[in-house]
Amino acid sequence: MSVKYSSQQHMEFIQKFGTWHSMKPERVSFLYILGILRVTREHFREIFDLQTGEIHPECLKRPWITPLARRTIMLAFNLYENWMPSVYPEDCSPSALFDNDRIRDFLLTGIELRYRREG
Repeated sequence: MSVKYSSQQHMEFIQKFGTWHSMKPERVSFLYILGILRVTREHFREIFDLQTGEIHPECLKRPWITPLARRTIMLAFNLYENWMPSVYPEDCSPSALFDNDRIRDFLLTGIELRYRREG
């Protein structure tokens, strides 16, 4: 599978955390999706704790969150640990998640990375 990146910064973000993901599909997908947008790259440590492997759903209420960032984070959380939100359920519908032409293909690549078949 040939992976495309949204930007040079997206690729560098994934390389920065390369040892953490250890090629586990849920981790690869998580990093890939969170690396798409500048805002999620910049606030990664508010979204996720690398030491414990815990997501921080409270980040969805931070002032820096945009609707697109919220949807992107929610998809990443779901693919990482099957997380479902107690708030903003409307942002989890396929039409909401994939309504942005600019990042749709990258989100779909993140899903492919999560569920790709070996061999």
